Amino acid sequence: MRPINVHSMQTMSMPTKVATLVFGFILLIPIVTLLIVAGIVAFMVFGVLLIIGIINTKLRSLTGRDREGRHNVRVRR
Repeated sequence: MRPINVHSMQTMSMPTKVATLVFGFILLIPIVTLLIVAGIVAFMVFGVLLIIGIINTKLRSLTGRDREGRHNVRVRR
């Protein structure tokens, strides 16, 4: 019986290298663009939520009410 050599790699011809490279790019480009678009959308959504939170906090501070809804109530110490 002949032993199986797992690490033997044959050299690839030039057309095979080009075909492998093109196939890799065809698979890689949509994945990379999807990641970029998802990152941009997530950045925009978190930015909008942050702005809404800041505006909400500012509006609550302008009304002068505490958390229980009382208006201008002094607390004795």
